[in-house]
Formats: sequence, C-alpha cells, structure tokens
Amino acid sequence: MTDSPPSTPTPLYRRLLVGTGGAPHSQLAVDRAAELALHFGAELHLVTVIPQGRSALGNVSAAFGGSSDLDAHTIQEDRERYALHLSETAAALRAQGVTVHEHLIAALKPADALLQIARETRADLILLGRRHKTAWSAALAGSVSDMVSHASPVDVLVVR
Repeated sequence: MTDSPPSTPTPLYRRLLVGTGGAPHSQLAVDRAAELALHFGAELHLVTVIPQGRSALGNVSAAFGGSSDLDAHTIQEDRERYALHLSETAAALRAQGVTVHEHLIAALKPADALLQIARETRADLILLGRRHKTAWSAALAGSVSDMVSHASPVDVLVVR
C-alpha cells in the first residue's frame, strides 16, 4: 500500500460578499471580511448599493412641488459619492493583499440587490454590519441584515 500525500482541505469560504455604504457599522463588516478573506485565501466581492426612490419626507416634498432637476442632481451626487467610497474601500483592501471585485448597483431594495449579486458571484458567505441596536428599531426602519439573513441560501455573518 502506498502512502499518498495528504490532500489540502478546501477552504470553508472561497467567495465572500460584503455590503458597504460608508457607515460605521458597514466598515466593521468590511474589516471582518478582509480578515476572513486573508485567512481563507478567498476573493472578496465588495458591494455598494445606491438607494433609489425617495424617503417618506422626500415623497411629501415632491407632492408639494419638489423639483425634478434637484432630484436628478442629487441622484448624480449620490452616485458619485457611493462610487468614490467603493473605489477607496477597494483600494484599501487591495493594499492589505485582498483580492477584491467591486460592485456598484442602484436598487429600491438593498437586500434584494445584495442577494442578487451574491447569486451572480456564487458567494458562499455574506457579511453585513448591523445598524440597529434593538429589534424594535430594526422592525420600525427595516433591517437589511435581517432581510438578507432570512432570505439567503448561504451563510450570513452580521457583524456588530
């Protein structure tokens, strides 16, 4: 009987997806994703979702004659701000030695957008920060991390 060399185990996670928009809670998720990507030798898909649609206050303002030119200008500024955040965050991760793929997507529902990118990239772990400190505030405002964790077919790590 011949001894065969021990096989190298397949890493637990090979494709990580992390959502970020620049808020402190999402930066915690990015930091943890970088640690895990380096530990597992995984590629990291960095996703920034540009929220579309208006807030309740924006809807009230539009009902009373809000300017569509102002809306278009604000949308372009938001896009530029989110794109800059995404590229700067990706550059910082690359400087740490992480393999990063950038995804900038506009969506009405950020959770759906994150799940879509996770499917397209075949992510096997999704990392998100938790913004809300209580279940009550999450229920009132809607929690992207809760929505993703309930709908995701792969592991979700909610970083606090």
